[in-house]
Amino acid sequence: MSEEERRTVAVATAALLIASVLRFVWERRPDPEILPPAAVPVALIDETRAAVEREERAGTPLAPGERLDPNAADAVELDRLPGVGPALAERMIASREAAGVFREPADLLRVPGIGPATLARIQPLLEFSSSPGGPPRASPRPSPQTSSRAPPPSDPSPVDLNRATATELEALPGIGPTLAERIVQHRDTRGPFSSVENLEEVPGIGEAILEALRPLVSVGR
Repeated sequence: MSEEERRTVAVATAALLIASVLRFVWERRPDPEILPPAAVPVALIDETRAAVEREERAGTPLAPGERLDPNAADAVELDRLPGVGPALAERMIASREAAGVFREPADLLRVPGIGPATLARIQPLLEFSSSPGGPPRASPRPSPQTSSRAPPPSDPSPVDLNRATATELEALPGIGPTLAERIVQHRDTRGPFSSVENLEEVPGIGEAILEALRPLVSVGR
C-alpha cells in the first residue's frame, strides 16, 4: 500500500470514529423541556384560568327561578341574561355608576341598547335593590298592556320633538345617540313633526318605541 493510500485510509477511519462519537453523544442527550414550568409566570396562568372561568360563567343560562339584581351583579352575571352580551352588560354597569342605581325596570331603558322589547324579555329575570348592598326586590311581572310602556318622568313637561336637542332626545327611553341624531335630521330635512306618530317615519323607531315615547313627548307648533 502506498503512502498516499495509507493517508486516505487514516483520514476515513478518523472521520468514521468522530461521526460515531457524535452520534453516541446525540442519542444519549437528555430530552429538553419545550417550556420549563418555571418559565411560565404564575400570574399568566391564573389570569388565563380566570378568563376561561368568566367565559364559562357568562355562557351559563339562568337556572329556573334564578334572578339577578342589576344593582349588584357584575358584567359577567349580567351577560347571562338573554339578549345581553358583553358590550350591553358593560353599558349597564356604566349607567349604574354614572346615574345611580336602577330603582325599577323602566330605569333600564336609559341604558343605550335596551329598548322596550329587551326590557320585556329580561324583566321577569330581575330583582331590584335600592343600593348594591341592600335587600333585593323582585321585579313586577310585565303585562301585555304595560310591558313596553315606560312610566312618565317626574317632570310633567313632555319633550317637544320640534325643539328638543339631540342630547335631550337621547335621554328618552329607547333612544340612543344614533336615533336622537336621526330624529333631528328628519326634522331638519322634512320640517317639524305634525304629530307624535310621525316618529315612525324615522328609521329605527317602530311601534314598540313609539308606544313607550307617546306619554313622554309632544309636538309644538
